[in-house]
Amino acid sequence: MRTNRKIRRGKIRALLWTLGVMICSSCADGYDSPNGFDLGVKNTQMESPDSVSFIVSADGKSAVVSWDVVPGADGHVVTFQNVDDPANPVVIDGIEDKVIDGSRFTVSVAEDSKYKLSIRTLGNKKLNNTDAAEAKTYDLTTLIPKIATIPSGSDIYEWWQAQELDTLAYEVAIELEPGGEYTLSDQVDFAGHLFTFRGDKVNRPVVRITGNGSFATYNGLKVKFINFDMTEATAGGFVCMSKDNLPDNILSQNLGFMRSGAAINGIYNVLNPIYISQCWFKNLPHAMLYCNDVACAYWNFTVSDCIVQMNNTTKSNIGFINLYNTGRQVKNIVIENSTIYNIVDNDQACFARYAVSDSNTQPEKVFGNTTAAMNSTSWKISKTTFSKTYTGWRWVNNVSGTGRTMTIDHSLFYDVSQLYRVNSGTRTYRFNVLWSPREDDITRNSSMGDSGGATFAAIYDPKFQGDVTQELDFSKPNGGVDFTPTEPQVIANGVGDPRWLAK
Repeated sequence: MRTNRKIRRGKIRALLWTLGVMICSSCADGYDSPNGFDLGVKNTQMESPDSVSFIVSADGKSAVVSWDVVPGADGHVVTFQNVDDPANPVVIDGIEDKVIDGSRFTVSVAEDSKYKLSIRTLGNKKLNNTDAAEAKTYDLTTLIPKIATIPSGSDIYEWWQAQELDTLAYEVAIELEPGGEYTLSDQVDFAGHLFTFRGDKVNRPVVRITGNGSFATYNGLKVKFINFDMTEATAGGFVCMSKDNLPDNILSQNLGFMRSGAAINGIYNVLNPIYISQCWFKNLPHAMLYCNDVACAYWNFTVSDCIVQMNNTTKSNIGFINLYNTGRQVKNIVIENSTIYNIVDNDQACFARYAVSDSNTQPEKVFGNTTAAMNSTSWKISKTTFSKTYTGWRWVNNVSGTGRTMTIDHSLFYDVSQLYRVNSGTRTYRFNVLWSPREDDITRNSSMGDSGGATFAAIYDPKFQGDVTQELDFSKPNGGVDFTPTEPQVIANGVGDPRWLAK
């Protein structure tokens, strides 16, 4: 085990060294010699660059690719492709066999993507220099560097129990094999490690969760590109707060959280994001985010580009975000470009439920009021389809609107109960659609308005093409479900999860 531990740490050091070289590499705009392109080199066959620098912009939307000057060159022929799907490479920004008259170019990139660069040096014909015999290729990526790949067929819980890793001060990734099959038989507590736990963007692996299988952390977690079958899961939540050996440095009083000059005591804060992206969930029985009976608060919780199929029949009010009993609140919630649906009726669960009373979940009582930023929360729900989440009780409970900014746009709420409970704080509503078989829900929810007077939602039955109680099938496109609306007004206004509107 200790031998493996040294190997893993060696990998980490090598990755950091490589990143450092990339950051420090040249970013020259062209050939910097006063002699122009020749630099005294004549009658020579060129060599293509033997290294390149790949530096992504702060917003993650572009990158600068650069290399050292090649003496005697007359430019370079470059191709830049996205190879997330190696069998179907995609040329980016038209850079295919393009002549670059210099030693750098800027190109569009995306988060969590793989790229291939091909570069071939051209010789300056006036100096009798010939082209490089062949192009050189480089694999580039915007993915977080990985420290390990879990073999397909593994029980992730057992694999994790066998690891020995020091807590790292930077984010790294654990990968699953493309198309792999895994089980998760018990809770994996990542504790203070800051991980991205990911599969493959094109060929997502499947993890079958059983029993108490779940992920715990007190330092944030990103989960990406994985399908989870939770049919046999019984844990209270998919991601939850670590329960044992929590460090004092994340307690509210030690973070300096103050309310009117007095310390706020006893709340453990998860400062880094809980971020779930491009995952499918089959038969989620309980919460997606759970406090695990710890007095805790989360700073950022995001669900992006996911299909979450719930089979939540519980009568103990365990909904999607469950911080009931001991948890406090989530400071910033983002739910976007997703479909979240329950295949059964549940009249005793809330989409979000916090602890104690509404007043005790005001942000100043959790995060303090030393600054306006501390004394605030935000919810952003965008382009998401909700169905039967949930059908008979409050959509939220003990959730304070004090200090909250609420934005809900282009989202569809089908057979969802008592949405008006969330109608507080500073609100912006745009192009939402609501439908319910319960007349009282339509009446109460349609009367909601934002801070500028705009109506919360138009009332239309979306008339989905598919069955809203259909379980996911990972072997089929879009999981074999179909929430495509057929109501013209829903389609015309682009309401709901975009995957159902792109047909």
